[in-house]
Amino acid sequence: MATKEEFWERKKKLNNDFFVMGSLANPANEEQITKYEESTGFIFSEDIKDFLTTFGSLIFEVEEEIWKRPSEFDVLPAWKFGYGFFVYGLSQDEEMPSWMNFAEKHAEALEYKEKPLGQLFFKRSGNLYRAYTDNGIIKIEYDKYDEKDYEVFDGNIYDFLIKEIDKLEEDYKEYINEGKS
Repeated sequence: MATKEEFWERKKKLNNDFFVMGSLANPANEEQITKYEESTGFIFSEDIKDFLTTFGSLIFEVEEEIWKRPSEFDVLPAWKFGYGFFVYGLSQDEEMPSWMNFAEKHAEALEYKEKPLGQLFFKRSGNLYRAYTDNGIIKIEYDKYDEKDYEVFDGNIYDFLIKEIDKLEEDYKEYINEGKS
């Protein structure tokens, strides 16, 4: 299983075309996590708790000057909407946008499913797919309206995020190369 140090090393290998922002200055504390678990019934594994107390939440995006954002009615291959991803969480930071917070993401998940797959903690931009966690299991959901359209990820949150950075970087290279031809 990957560690937070391996994850952060992978993040550092991204070039300057990538923008990363988060709640690192004021991540969650143990008390916040415990209260949230008690209020929702979710059980977070040690790697999720470690992520929350180290990073809080994170945004990874390719800079907009490099990867132009699609307009509302653009017809494009789905991957071209995936210029970044969001890792939702908990934070002590008053400045953290509410849309990055677990509580708002859980409420969003409840809008389309009575019993979500767990705590919504990840979304690829363009709503390509989402990931949930509960009791040490990460589930990747492709269609939020289909109860059976998900897969279980084999690994911890750091394995998952490293894989997502790899995917984002691969898509970025394809986007850049396509622009050159």
